[in-house]
Amino acid sequence: MKKILTITALLGVAAMSYGQGYVQTANTTQSKISAGGVVATNNGSYMYELLVAPTTTTTIGASLAGWTDTFDILTMSGSGRVIPGNNTPDNTGSLIPGYGTTATADFAVVAFSSSFGSFSNAVAWWDGGAHDGTAPSGAASVYFGISGVAEAVALAPSGGPYNNIWGPAATGGIQGMNLNLYTIPEPATFALAGLGAAALVIFRRRKYWVISQAGQPAGQPDLKKPTALRGAVGVWDCENSDRIKGS
Repeated sequence: MKKILTITALLGVAAMSYGQGYVQTANTTQSKISAGGVVATNNGSYMYELLVAPTTTTTIGASLAGWTDTFDILTMSGSGRVIPGNNTPDNTGSLIPGYGTTATADFAVVAFSSSFGSFSNAVAWWDGGAHDGTAPSGAASVYFGISGVAEAVALAPSGGPYNNIWGPAATGGIQGMNLNLYTIPEPATFALAGLGAAALVIFRRRKYWVISQAGQPAGQPDLKKPTALRGAVGVWDCENSDRIKGS
């Protein structure tokens, strides 16, 4: 009885998988991926997550609203090139959960440094673009990027042929993408910024005004007027409103 149940379950999974659609997610030399403006290399530094959305969602913003993770992490195969991670039996396409073999959908790729460990960690740091522009704590630098949208890509049954999400604008494909670099400023940068702020505060608190009328401080002089400093002068402490000295 257990064997029958097991076989039935396996057949159900196979049927469900077979009823879902696939697309081609391997890019070409015309749609390479770059990191910091340089073609990305196959050294395990980056991860690429495939997202899907209905064809009514024609753009992708920093919040990634309206987009669903396919849980397909594309694998880098060479310089600027990726191949499907969630492969079909013939190892050439990506399975798209929730979309049938005759469905049409939009696609996008979110790429990030592998040091994040997972798509969820990367998105949590990204925070809809609200991060402070630096790398997360514990990392000297990270990469993060969101591709354009491949519009109205028709899915196909297992075995293909499969329609590619990458391609020229004329075909509505993703033309390539770039990951932006985010770094933590050097400690010296923070130190200089702190010193500059401290100096500004000290200067503003210790500033004095030269007064133009003898014996009677009259407020801040207009230094652009040549008559402003005529006659005896005094010094006015603008912090506590006391006249300090004069002649």
